[in-house]
Amino acid sequence: MQTTRISVLRRPAVVPTLRLPGLRETAAALLRVLSGSTPSAKEAARIVVLDPVLVFELLQTSPLEDHESASLLEAIAQRIDNIDAGLLQAWALRHIVQQSRHHIGIGTHRHHCLHSQFVAELSSQIAREAGYASPDDAYSAGLLHDLGLMWLIEYADDYLQILADSPDERSLTSRELERYGQDHAEISSILAVRCGLPAGIADAIALHQADAGSLVTAHPLVRIAAAAEELAAYRGSQAPLNLENARRLTQLDGSILVSLLADTTRTVQERAGMLGIPVETAMLSRPWATTGDSSADADTIDSGIARAALRAFAQSSFGKGSSAWTDFTLASRLLLGLDAPVLFVKPLEGGDLAGAANPAHPGLNQIRIATDDPNSVIAEAYRDSVETRFQASPRPPGRSAADWQLARWLASDGLLCVPWNNSFESGVAVFPCPSDEDTGEEVDHGLRMLLTEAATTRISERNTEERMRREIEEAVGRRYVDHARRIAHEASNPLTVIKTYLGIIDEKVEDATLKEQLNLLSDELDRVGALIRKTSDFTGTLPTGPAHSGVAEILHDLRALYGEALFARRGIHFELHTSPNLPVAAIPPDALKQVLLNLFKNAAEALPEGGKLTVSAVSGINANGSPCLEIRVVDNGPGMPPERVQTLFAGGPRNSTKPGGGVGLAVVRDLVTSNGGTILCRSQLGSGTVFQIFMPLAATV
Repeated sequence: MQTTRISVLRRPAVVPTLRLPGLRETAAALLRVLSGSTPSAKEAARIVVLDPVLVFELLQTSPLEDHESASLLEAIAQRIDNIDAGLLQAWALRHIVQQSRHHIGIGTHRHHCLHSQFVAELSSQIAREAGYASPDDAYSAGLLHDLGLMWLIEYADDYLQILADSPDERSLTSRELERYGQDHAEISSILAVRCGLPAGIADAIALHQADAGSLVTAHPLVRIAAAAEELAAYRGSQAPLNLENARRLTQLDGSILVSLLADTTRTVQERAGMLGIPVETAMLSRPWATTGDSSADADTIDSGIARAALRAFAQSSFGKGSSAWTDFTLASRLLLGLDAPVLFVKPLEGGDLAGAANPAHPGLNQIRIATDDPNSVIAEAYRDSVETRFQASPRPPGRSAADWQLARWLASDGLLCVPWNNSFESGVAVFPCPSDEDTGEEVDHGLRMLLTEAATTRISERNTEERMRREIEEAVGRRYVDHARRIAHEASNPLTVIKTYLGIIDEKVEDATLKEQLNLLSDELDRVGALIRKTSDFTGTLPTGPAHSGVAEILHDLRALYGEALFARRGIHFELHTSPNLPVAAIPPDALKQVLLNLFKNAAEALPEGGKLTVSAVSGINANGSPCLEIRVVDNGPGMPPERVQTLFAGGPRNSTKPGGGVGLAVVRDLVTSNGGTILCRSQLGSGTVFQIFMPLAATV
C-alpha cells in the first residue's frame, strides 16, 4: 500500500545565497543598468526575472505578502526600488565574483538558467492561449521549477554523479527519491514557499514532473506547468508522447503547441544572445549540462578591481539614512546569505559584553558575557579579534550556557561570531549559522568583516546621536522648568500687589457697577495667576477646578470686563444674545474664558471703527450624535482668504508682530477639542468671519 511521504528540508532556516551563484551574464547586465546615470527599477527587474537564483534571493530577503500584486516583475521592481543602490550594485558584483569552491560551474548554471527561462516563457504563453487568468503565476512557476536541482548540486556531495547517470528528468527524480527521500521539484516548491509565493504556484512546481495522466483533474496552473515541461522535453526528443501529454493537459491543439514552442524558442535564444550567452541545443530542453563546465573566463571576471568595487559598494550602503538595522538585514541576506545578527556591545569605558536591545529577543539585553570568559566563543571572538564558530553540544548547555541559549533563540544549531570595533564602542555580531555550513574564504570572510564594521559603525553613530538628543532635550527641559518657575515666582509678586490695591479701591468706592467690575477684574487676576502656576507646575498636582461652565454667565462677565477696553473705546459695537436657562457646557470655566477672550481679541484687532461683533449662545444642537451647545462669534470685518482659513488653527507665526503672535487660535482649537468640542471657521474676503463652537453638555452640574 502506498504511504504518504512527509518532506522536510534537512537544512535549518537559511539557504545561503553565497552557495547559489547567479548567472554572471545576468549579474553583469544588472550591474550595467544599476550603474547608469538614471537607473530604472523596472529595467533592472526585467533582467532579474530572467535568472531564477536572483529572483529567489531577492524574494527570500523580502518575501511576497498576501496583498501584493501577482506580477512577478512588479514585485521585483518594488524591492529593487526599496534597496540602496550601492547594496544592489554590490549584490550584482557578488555574483560576478564567483568562488572556485562552488559545485555549480558556469556551464551548468547557464544550462539551468536557460532551461528555466524556456519553461517559464512556455508556461506564460500556454496560460495566455488557454485563457488562464494569471499568466504571471505560470511564469513564476516555470522560472523556479528546477531551483531545487541547483540546491542539490551544492548541498549533496554525490549529486553530480546522479545527474551524469540520469538520461532524463523522470529517471533523475526516481534516483533523488531513492537517495535523499525527496526530489528536486519538492525542494523547489519549499523554496518557493519561502519566497512568499502562493500555494498554487508551489503545487505547480512540486508536480511539474508528475505523470500527465494523474494531473488531468489538477488545478489549471499545475497542468500548465507540467505541459510546459512536456513541451520542453519534446523540443529535445521529438517524442510524440511528450506532445500528446501537453495536449491532454492543456486541451490545446497540437499545432498550436508546436507553434508556441517555435515562437518561445526564438524569444529565449534572442534574449540569450543579447546577454552574450551562447545557446546550445540541449540547453532549452534539459535542466542540466551533459558536458563539462567551462571556466575559461573566470580569471578575467574574478579580478582585483571587481573585488575592490564589491567592497566599496557594500560599504557605501551604510553611508546615509537612518535605517542601519534594515540595511544590515538586507545586506546580510543578499551578500552574506545569512539572517541578520544580534549584537553584543562593550562600551569604551569598559565592562562586559552586553546584548543590545532587540525587539525579536526581549531578554537579550539581560545577557552579560565577560570578555575573559574562557568558555564563550563570543568572548573569544572579541578577545582575539577573529571570527569564531559555535556548535551546539549534544548535551546542553555545553561549555557556555549563554552561547547555547543564544543559538536556541536564533533557531540555529550554530553561531558565527564576527568582532567589530569603531570609535564609539566595540563588540561582536552573532549570526545564526548552521554548524556544518561552509562559510567560505577570502571574499566571504572579507565581506562579513566589512559589512559588520560598516553597519555597526552606522548603528553606533545613530545610537550616540540619539543619546545626545535625549541629553539635550533633558537639559533644555530642566532649563525650561527652572525658567518657568522663576517667571511664576516673579509674576506672583506684582499680581499680589495689584490685587491688594484693587481691594483698597473697592473699599473706598460706593458705585455698585464699579464694584462689580472690580470684582470681575480680581477674578481675572486670579485666573491669570492660576495659569502662571499651572505653566510652572510639572507635577500634575494643581487642582483643575470645575469641569463645567455656565456659558451665559461667562459671556456676560467677559462683556462687562472687556467690552469697554476692547470694543467701545475703538468704536466697535458689541452685541450679545443668550438665554438665561442655557444648560451648562462640559468645559472648565477657565478654559472657556481663554477660548472666548482669544476670539474677542482677534475680532477687536480685525474690525475697523464702526464694525460690529455679534456673540450668541443657543442649545438644542446635535453635533456628532450628541446634544451640544453652540457659541457663535460673528464679525463684519474684512474677512480672510481661503488659504489663510485652511491653516488658521495651525500653530506658528502669521502676520502678527507681537510676542506669541499666531499661536492663539491653535490654543483655542486645543482647548476646545481636548474637552470634546468642535470649532469651525467660515470666512470670505469682504464679508466677515464666523466662528462656531460646539461644546457637549455636561452630564451633571
